[in-house]
Amino acid sequence: MTETNNNNDGIIVGEISKVANSNSRINRILSMFLDHCIMCLLIVPLGFLIFGLGALMKDNLNNGIGIILVFIPFFIYLNKDFFKAKSPAKRILGFQVIDRKTNKSANELQCFVRNLTICVAWLLEVIIGLINPERRIGDFIANTKVIVSEKEKFKSIWTDLKNTKLKTNFIGILIIGGIYFYGLSLLLTGMN
Repeated sequence: MTETNNNNDGIIVGEISKVANSNSRINRILSMFLDHCIMCLLIVPLGFLIFGLGALMKDNLNNGIGIILVFIPFFIYLNKDFFKAKSPAKRILGFQVIDRKTNKSANELQCFVRNLTICVAWLLEVIIGLINPERRIGDFIANTKVIVSEKEKFKSIWTDLKNTKLKTNFIGILIIGGIYFYGLSLLLTGMN
């Protein structure tokens, strides 16, 4: 993917790959930053849509449903590694999250758990990523690590989305996510 002339994803992706191939620490930080940018581009419009709908329906929504709607974009962000343990940036730059015990792709629940620390400690995660490119705080919690993997095109996410089948892990993710965001909502309302 370092050759931009053979890359259907564009010149920018090719240039990012060239920079990323130069240093493993830069690779990880670039991957984290690129994921953050991509996910923000995806979820910010969704957030505006949700806030707009919430404002239109404020008389018909109770606070519980409103809080759930607000956290949907964050829930999507935390599940960025959901398909094949590769977030959008990991696909482009050639990384994958694996289970440290089995050395196989981390499951969806592990990927979700490893991202829970991002909401409360993103800057600390970046610093840890500089020190240890394979594992950040979330990886220690989920018993995962990030390895170099085959690069994929961004659009491969759609293929994975089409081939996804309902698993037991999805229920665990919803339960843990609900508890996590409920706890965050209590903290946020307690600060006011």
